Amino acid sequence: MITIEQNKLIPVKDFCYEIGKLIFYFDQTINTINIDSKALVVYLTLIKKIISNADAANKLIFEGHINEAKIILRSAIESVILIAYLSQFPEKIEDYLDEAQILKIKNNFIIYKSLREGEPIDVIGNTISKEELSIENERCFDSISEQAKRKILKGIGVEEYKINNSNFPKFDKYFTNFRPQFMKYEKMFKELDNAGLQFKDEFIFGLRDIVYGFYNDSSQIAHGCFLDWSEQTYFTQKEAEYLFHFFIKVTLFLKVLLKGVVNFQNVYTPQITNKMKKVHEKLETLIYGQILHH
Repeated sequence: MITIEQNKLIPVKDFCYEIGKLIFYFDQTINTINIDSKALVVYLTLIKKIISNADAANKLIFEGHINEAKIILRSAIESVILIAYLSQFPEKIEDYLDEAQILKIKNNFIIYKSLREGEPIDVIGNTISKEELSIENERCFDSISEQAKRKILKGIGVEEYKINNSNFPKFDKYFTNFRPQFMKYEKMFKELDNAGLQFKDEFIFGLRDIVYGFYNDSSQIAHGCFLDWSEQTYFTQKEAEYLFHFFIKVTLFLKVLLKGVVNFQNVYTPQITNKMKKVHEKLETLIYGQILHH
């Protein structure tokens, strides 16, 4: 049994170098996948976001900003949950894409709502009128899908997307109350549990058991938990193991989750997998002083 010397310092430069290679090789694996459906476009776009989050977090760890790294990894966890949900309920992908567009229109409306007539919009003092901003809102609305347009118009209760003094309260009520279903993570956890999503062969537990510890910890940091920010942070074996487990669990989880949906096997896979295995072993040696049994 491997004992954890929690206060043992780990050379952060060596750790980040190896984690960086692990992220790079996983990215290579994703780049070899043949994209032949809208669902794959969605899954792989979200995986690319996770890779980007992991890369950014690794750079922050290298610079000594461990708390900031965990905040960014919170974003990666949210994407893992979303991929899990959409892969189990692929019929909801269109709803997800619609909500992503509606959220953009909501953000534009908030700018319109918040702007005071004649207020500068940049550092050099340029201004824009409410009328001009309303026209820009209409232009953005015209750029989204027809299905998303219909959902917005129906939700507001108007036939065309034109904001004026008389219909402003309707727009305001709709966008104030609009919260994407795909940001309600506890709801998605419950639906996945009800659908019987389990990983008994690989993980024993369900999705929430796998990611919640990481998510809860990073959420507390993001929300400004005083002790997380007031104490000096050293890169110890405890921190190294925590972050190593995050990277390993997420990449393995994604492969298990999308098995049967994404074909990870191609002529490049064995070579990349062998490289990842060597990096994995280097990281175990760095953290534990030896290679663990796999």
